[in-house]
Amino acid sequence: MIYLVYKMKLSSHSRRNMKDFWHWLEDRESWFYKDLPMVKSVRWYYSLVGDVYTIENWASFDDEAGFGEYRKTLATLKGDANWENLRVTQDDWWEFLETRLVVDPPIKIGFGS
Repeated sequence: MIYLVYKMKLSSHSRRNMKDFWHWLEDRESWFYKDLPMVKSVRWYYSLVGDVYTIENWASFDDEAGFGEYRKTLATLKGDANWENLRVTQDDWWEFLETRLVVDPPIKIGFGS
């Protein structure tokens, strides 16, 4: 698996309106990924210690081709004014800090679900 990882810092608006933020994020996930079937799973992690008020999004793909298809489809979706108007609302809620691609190790290690 390949994972696209985004790390974001919550805005002051988010920190003042946490209940609204979580509601917005839940709604965002449903419309953002609706037309992106190459994304096999999405996980969210919220930092409690250290980099407080940061959140990470991990989206998984079967392989590099799936990630490439994601980028291509995302570029097309950004051309849809309604979709893009929804997407840019994220600027009210967070600031992107980091983006990276990671892969599973070539051996079977780790446990749990």
